[in-house]
Amino acid sequence: MSRTVPSWLEDPVAIVIGEGEGVEAVAHELAAAGATIARGPVAESHAVAAEAIAAASAAARDPVTLLVHAGGPLSALSAEKLDPDAWRTGMKTGLDSRFFYAAELAKSLIAQGLTGSILFLDLPEDAGGAVQATASGALGNLTKTLAVEWARDGIRVNTITSRVVAGGTKEELRSLGALASYLVSDFAAYVTGSLIGIDD
Repeated sequence: MSRTVPSWLEDPVAIVIGEGEGVEAVAHELAAAGATIARGPVAESHAVAAEAIAAASAAARDPVTLLVHAGGPLSALSAEKLDPDAWRTGMKTGLDSRFFYAAELAKSLIAQGLTGSILFLDLPEDAGGAVQATASGALGNLTKTLAVEWARDGIRVNTITSRVVAGGTKEELRSLGALASYLVSDFAAYVTGSLIGIDD
C-alpha cells in the first residue's frame, strides 16, 4: 500500500488496538506519515490498558501520545436471541476496552503536561444487530463527552464510523488511512468530538 500523506506527524508514538483490514490500513498510513507504531491487546480493565501504554512508551523511549482503537466483531443476533453473556461480551468488545485505553492515555498525558489525540474506528450503528447499534451509539456519545472533558488539556477525541473499518477496496482503505492520519495530526488541531464517515 503506497503512502498517501506526507511525513508530517513528527514521529509521535501511537498505540494501535484491534485487528482487520481497516485498522491495518490506518496503522500503515500513520507509520508512513512519521508515527512509531506500537500494538496493544484488547483491555478488560484499566490496569491492562495502563500496562500496555507504559510498555509502548518504554519500548519507543518516548511517551505514547496517539491512540487508535478499533472494536472487534460484534454479535449480529437479533435482540430476542441474545443471552446476557452475549450482550456483555458485545459491550466489552465494542465499548469497554476503548474507554479503558482512552482514560489511561489521558491520565498519562495530563500527568506529563502533554497533548494527544484519540481516534476510535467503528462500524455504523446499522451494520449489525442490537449489540452493534447499542455499542456504536454509546461510543458516539462517549466520543463527544471525552472531547469536552479533555479539551482544555489539549487531548482530542474523534471517531471514524464506516463499513470500511471491516474491510474494503484498496482505494477505500487508503481513504480510511489518510483520514485517520489527518485527524490525529496538528492539521486537525481544532477537530474534536466528531463522528466522521467515508461511506457513500
